Order: sequence, then structure tokens, then C-alpha cells
Amino acid sequence: MLPPATDRPKLTAVLGQLSAAVEELMLAGLTTASDATRQTLSAAMQEAARYRLLRLGSALRTAAEELGRFKAQDASFSRKRLTFFLGRSWLLSRGLAHALETGNEQEFDRLTWSPTAQPLKKVEVVCLGAAKRVAAGAFVAFEFRFRVLSGSAPVQAGQSLSWSCVFPIKPGLEVPPEGFLHLPQKQKFAPFLFLDRKSVVIERASVVVEETGGRLSLTDDSTVVLGRAFDKWDQFLDWSPEPALERLRQHVPSPLELDTELQEEVVLGDYKIEEPEKGDAPGQTVYPIVAGPLRLAAVVGLPAEGKTLRKNLDELRKLKKNCPPLFGLLHYERCRLVLQVLSAFRPAPDYLTISPENINKAALLKAMSFT
Repeated sequence: MLPPATDRPKLTAVLGQLSAAVEELMLAGLTTASDATRQTLSAAMQEAARYRLLRLGSALRTAAEELGRFKAQDASFSRKRLTFFLGRSWLLSRGLAHALETGNEQEFDRLTWSPTAQPLKKVEVVCLGAAKRVAAGAFVAFEFRFRVLSGSAPVQAGQSLSWSCVFPIKPGLEVPPEGFLHLPQKQKFAPFLFLDRKSVVIERASVVVEETGGRLSLTDDSTVVLGRAFDKWDQFLDWSPEPALERLRQHVPSPLELDTELQEEVVLGDYKIEEPEKGDAPGQTVYPIVAGPLRLAAVVGLPAEGKTLRKNLDELRKLKKNCPPLFGLLHYERCRLVLQVLSAFRPAPDYLTISPENINKAALLKAMSFT
């Protein structure tokens, strides 16, 4: 849906300033990146959030993070990531501006990528795995992957759902990423509750239904409470590549999509983890995993994000037989099968990305006062 007519001139101006700033960076080089450039990106990011321009906001956030790493001479700075998301931001800003100028609502909706959320009265889920992302000095993010045990329309038993949360990091605050999972949400629950290996009952939420599952959103009126004990994990361990292959055959690539937008939840039963290798990005490690005819690349990030996962994968490599089923997210990148490992079932899920270390309560209280 196009924004109100009174708001369009301001948004058009912001998009024009954004595309000009990206062009200046591309033509003059990163050494010319100034505070004014970063302020332009920040202002555009705020407008993107205001108008729910999800694709543009996500691209701008990543580009701003990489610019910050460049200015700080951070070893984790990635030229590839920066140029990709700057280019994506430019393409989206020019496209959105053209849609506004021509009043093309269909094109505007395609570029904003704002799917319709539906109300969800009640759903009972269990958590199969949790992804963790750490942007040093910026934020910590978690994504929980659920299976529906029971629920009301538009979801049904067996369906895959996900829910994400993001926590800003206060400069100088030293708290393990998992510490933020103990911080209460507006709905008066702590996200760590999802990792209790019991069912969780969620009421008065909303959901965006997708081909392979759905994304949950919580409102101020939502409730999230721990449910019953659960031990029937085996029912979630069957996986076949045929549906994924069919989605690949039908998929039409777009310059606007990310590699991870076409992803699958997979379970590997008979597999072998080989000797780790250096990844493409600084500090990144890749564990080759062979599962039947498939050869997958399990990517582990920098220590702040991947320390726990790296330790768990090293322990799994030592097993010669009776390897526990692995659950993770598979996407396709440069003709590679890239796997984000989340958990191992023994038989309940062992959340391989989440550290079991104790949390510094004093530091956590400082984080609570900030967030």
C-alpha cells in the first residue's frame, strides 16, 4: 500500500538522498565515508522502519554495520557484504522512488515486501532450535524455530513457525549473548523460556503464513506461558529433499532476494563431519558435512557468535557411530549447500548455538536498565 499522499514528498526526498549517498561512496571510495554519509543512512533507516519498508531497512542496517566496522578498522569488516548491501539499498531506493512518483502501488508493495499478518488466537509449540547472531557493539539477535502441536486457524499441527527478537548492545557492556534471553519482554516473559524443552502456549499473537511455515509476531496483548512436558521429539526428525528440490525447480531468482530467503529446515540422520576449513570471511570456519549424496558447508561465525557452536561441532566430529540427528537451516549460496546447524536430538534437542554458561546477574541488570 502506498503511503498517504502528504507523506510521499518527504519519503521521496529521503530515498533520493540515500541513492545519492550510495553513488558517492561507490564513485569516490570508502575513504570518503563521512559522518554525514552515515547520518544519511541512519535517517533513511528510520524512515524505512516508519513505513515498514522491510527489505530496505534490513539492507541499510547491514550496510551501516559494515561501514562502522570499516571506520573502526575491525578485522571482521567484509567488502563483499558492504558492496552487496549498498547496491541492494541503491536498487531499492531508486525503485521505491519511481513507484511513488508514478503511483504504482503494485510495484511499491513488491519492493517493500510487507506480507499481510493474520490474527492468531492461540497456538501451542515446541522449540526445535535457535539461531544466534552477534553484531559486535550493535546488537544481538535470536531466531527460534518452532513446530506447532495444536493451534487455531490459520496455523495447524505440524506446521513450522519462527519468532525473532533483537537486543541492542550498550557500549562497553560485557554480557554473554545468551544473557539477553533472560530479559523480560513487554509480554512479561523471558525468551529463555523457549529453551526449556517443554511446550509453550502463545495467545493473541499474529502470524505471516509462508509456503514453508510462518513468522510469529507478538502484540502488547499477547501472552506466552510454559506448557506441558514433552517427549515425542522423534515425530519431527523425518526429512526428505523432494519438496526442497521442487521449490528450487519453481523458483525464479530476483536481484532483490537474499541467499537465505530460499531456505529449508532439514534433519540429517546419517552424516559425517569432516575437518574444518577456513571460511570466506575473516574469523569464519566451515565444517564440511557429508550426508549420503549431499555435501553441505556448516558455517560458524566469529567467536562472539560461533564459539559454542564450534565447540559442539568439534565434539560431534569425535563420534564414530550413533551420531544424533542434526537439525538446521539450509540455503543455497554460490552453488553450495550452506547449513546453519541449530540442534542435535539426544532425544530432546540440544541447542548447539546456545552457551550453558552462567550469566553475570549484575551485568545483566545493567543491560535491563538499557533495553
